[in-house]
Order: sequence, then structure tokens, then C-alpha cells
Amino acid sequence: MTDNNHFNARDWLRLLAAVAWFGIFVVWPGPILGITFILVGGVIIAYNAMIFWVTMTGRGGGPSPAPLIGGLFAAMGILFLPIDMAWHWAWIPLVIDWGGILPMLASVIKAMMKPS
Repeated sequence: MTDNNHFNARDWLRLLAAVAWFGIFVVWPGPILGITFILVGGVIIAYNAMIFWVTMTGRGGGPSPAPLIGGLFAAMGILFLPIDMAWHWAWIPLVIDWGGILPMLASVIKAMMKPS
């Protein structure tokens, strides 16, 4: 508190910062970390989908510079969530990531079927 024993705006900001720090880093590390990983993974998955679309429409493109990374980040985020049985859904980002398992599997099958 300040010298005149009044709770001013600076003191309120300090109290708010302390409560926010406690809430974010002590009480909610699982949800915050999970949501952060899901958001980062979602952005990378969207980027991989954009690369896939540009490549498939013939406007350039090429292989994704971050294969599997978006799916792995989002899957880890789902695992960090403090929701019962959420781990059952952690495989979904790995499947929907266009730089992930399905395109890699398709590439392997295509390479195996190609005549020598």
C-alpha cells in the first residue's frame, strides 16, 4: 500500500497481477498448457492444409516444411487437458494434419506401387 494508507490504482494492478499469476501458473497449468499446444498445433495444421491445397491446385507449393509437427502439438495439447477421457481423442489431430500421417502413408503406398 502507499504511504497514505489508501488503496490506489497501482495497488489494484499489483493485486490483479498477483491473482492472475496465481491462477495461470499455480491453479491452471494443465488447461493453459493444453490450450496453448492446441492453438499452436492448429495453426501449423492450417498451414499444412494451405501447402497441400496450393500443391494440389498446381499453383506451386511443395512438401510441408513441418510434417507431423502440428498434429503432434495438438495431440499433446489434448493430452494436457484435465478432462476425463480426453486422451481418447488425441489421435484426431494426427489424422487431420495434411502434413501428417495420411499424406505420408499415401506417399509410401504410391512409391511402393510405382513400377521400378
